[in-house]
Amino acid sequence: MVSFGIPGIRRPGDGKRSTGYRCLSEEHHMEGQQLLIPCSSCGGNRRNHHVLKEYINRWGNEDIQGESVYQICKCAGCNDIRFRIESSNSDDIDYRTGEAQIVENVYPEAIESSRLPIDTSRLPDSIARIYKETVIAFNAGALILAGGGLRATVEALCQDKNVPDGNLQSKIDNLAGQGFLAAPQADLLHEERYLGNAALHEIVAPSKLDVQDGFDIIDTLLTTIYILPDKAERLRLKRTRQPAP
Repeated sequence: MVSFGIPGIRRPGDGKRSTGYRCLSEEHHMEGQQLLIPCSSCGGNRRNHHVLKEYINRWGNEDIQGESVYQICKCAGCNDIRFRIESSNSDDIDYRTGEAQIVENVYPEAIESSRLPIDTSRLPDSIARIYKETVIAFNAGALILAGGGLRATVEALCQDKNVPDGNLQSKIDNLAGQGFLAAPQADLLHEERYLGNAALHEIVAPSKLDVQDGFDIIDTLLTTIYILPDKAERLRLKRTRQPAP
C-alpha cells in the first residue's frame, strides 16, 4: 500500500477536484489514458499502464466526504492486467501540508526487485561484465535474458579457467575434475545450466524464484573461486609479515 499527499479533495457539489485529474463531473476521468503503477511481471517497478475501464464511487455526509476510484489497467510493457484502487477522504489529512492523502492499492501486489550484485572488483572483466548485465536484466523483469545471462556467466567462468572445449555439461564436470569445484558445487551448477537451457534454447521464461535461486548459486561459486582465495592470501601475507612472538 502506498500513501502520498495530494492537493485537496473533492467534496459533493464541487465542480472539480485538485488532484491533477480532470473535473470529476466527467464519469471517466482517466479511462483511455496512462498512469504509472507497479508491475509484478516487469520487476515490480512502476511502468506505464493503460486504463481500460474505470468506475468512481463518491460518498459522504455532512461530517466526512470521500471517493474510491476502481481501475482495470493493462501494462504497456508485458500486457498483463491488474486492478487498481485509489481512495481518499476528508478525514485523512496530512497535518504537515494540510493536504488530503491518497491511498493506492494494486493487485496482484508487486514487490520491487532490487537485487544487488556481489563485489565484482576481483572478477575477470569478461565475467564481471556479463554478471552485472544479468543483474540489470533481472531487476528490469527480463527473466529470459536473466536466465540466459546466468548461463553465459558460467560459460565465461569456464573460459577463464581454460576448461577444454565441449558442451557446458562437460565443462562443468571438468571444473570439478580440476579442483575448482567440489562435487556438490558442480551439481548446483548443473541445475543452473538446466535453467539457462530452458531460457535460451526453449525460450521458456523462468520464474522469478528460479532466477533468484540461480543467482544464489552463481554468487556463491564466484565468491568461492575468485573472492575468498584473494582474501585468504591477504590474511596469509599479513600473518607472515608479523614478527614472531
